[in-house]
Amino acid sequence: MHRTTRTLTALSAVALLAALAGCATTTAAVSGPTASNADSATPTATAAADPVTARPSTPPTPTPVSAPTPTAAPAAPAAVPTLAQHVYQECSKGAEDAGVTLTFTANPSGYTAADGHYQLVYPFTFNDGHTDPWAIYNCGLTDDTAQSTFLGGGLSDSH
Repeated sequence: MHRTTRTLTALSAVALLAALAGCATTTAAVSGPTASNADSATPTATAAADPVTARPSTPPTPTPVSAPTPTAAPAAPAAVPTLAQHVYQECSKGAEDAGVTLTFTANPSGYTAADGHYQLVYPFTFNDGHTDPWAIYNCGLTDDTAQSTFLGGGLSDSH
C-alpha cells in the first residue's frame, strides 16, 4: 500500500509541476494522430508547398528606368491657375543662369515692394545635385498679374 501511495503522490507532484510550468498534455499529443485526422483534407504545416517547386520557372526581368528629361515648363493642368503657370515661366527665365531648376508650385507667394515690383522666393533644386539649406532663389516681376514680365532673379543666402 505504501508503494501505491508513493506512486500516486509522485504522479500528483509531476502533474502539479507541469500545470504550474504551463505544460499541458492532451490525449492526441500522447497517442499521436488517429486515422480520422491523418486522412483529413485539411492542410498541415508539413503539407506546405516546397519552396524550390514554388519558384517561377523564369526569373522576372527588371524594367530599365530612364532618367527624366528636363522640360522648359510643365504642362499646366486644368486646375492650375493661369497666374501660377505664368509666374513659373517668367521666374524660370533667370533660373538657368543661376544653375537651378525651379520647382513648380500652384500657389506662388510674394509681396509687392515699395517700387511696385512683385518679389518672390521660389522653390528650386540645384542643377548639379548639391544642396544648400541657406540658399534661396529670388525672382522679381513687374507686378503680380498674368501680364507681368521678368525683371531679374538669382540666388541669395538666407543667413
